[in-house]
Amino acid sequence: MVGLIIGVVLVVVGLPFEGIAALVIVTVGLTWWAWRGAAASVIRAVGARPSRELDRARLHNLVDGLCATMGLPTPTVLVVDHDRPNAMTVGRHPQTAVLIVTSGLDASLSLVELEGVLAHELVHIKRHDSLLSGVAVRVVAPLSAVLGTDRGAAMVHRLVGPGREFSADQRAAAVVRYPVGLGSALHAMVTGPDNGTGWPPGGRRSAALTRWLWIDPSIGGGPAPADGELDDPSVRAAALSLL
Repeated sequence: MVGLIIGVVLVVVGLPFEGIAALVIVTVGLTWWAWRGAAASVIRAVGARPSRELDRARLHNLVDGLCATMGLPTPTVLVVDHDRPNAMTVGRHPQTAVLIVTSGLDASLSLVELEGVLAHELVHIKRHDSLLSGVAVRVVAPLSAVLGTDRGAAMVHRLVGPGREFSADQRAAAVVRYPVGLGSALHAMVTGPDNGTGWPPGGRRSAALTRWLWIDPSIGGGPAPADGELDDPSVRAAALSLL
């Protein structure tokens, strides 16, 4: 859109060739900017830091085992300090993917629940969803200053694709040894104590845009998911209970 606006202005003032050139250059340049720095911008926004394997041995062991099963390289694991269990992935490629988890994820979920959540996130990496996640946030971030964070988060949801979390659940359930674990984890997230204080993490405006990238997008207020919203964790938990 930026490239098109600049190009049209130049054409209107009588510079058609310069307008076409500006359209191409600006579009390519901004696309490169969004693609190149997408993951890093999300990581900064939520304040994620490296996770030490010695501190979270169970978490890292499960990630290693699931990656071997799914034929994926092991992603970099980062942690966000928050009691509420949650997770998401970003990254341009499976080779450079980043798994972001909250400190409460490992602390509050059982082994089979944690395995289900991690499998869900690794499905996003396998399907290259994680590339689109970061790009969507980076592109919408400037617009959210005008539209507001709630509308910006909804725009990110449309860009990454409604129903994405639901379909990742179904794929993950086919990978893990105990498919009921993921449904149990989602149920625990929905019915657990309302400790969303301080959410989204990181304190930046752009962090709120990541709402629909997390496996549980219900934390921290914002508009409630619409009835029948496939990415609503309560709807997904109910669907998994039927498997």
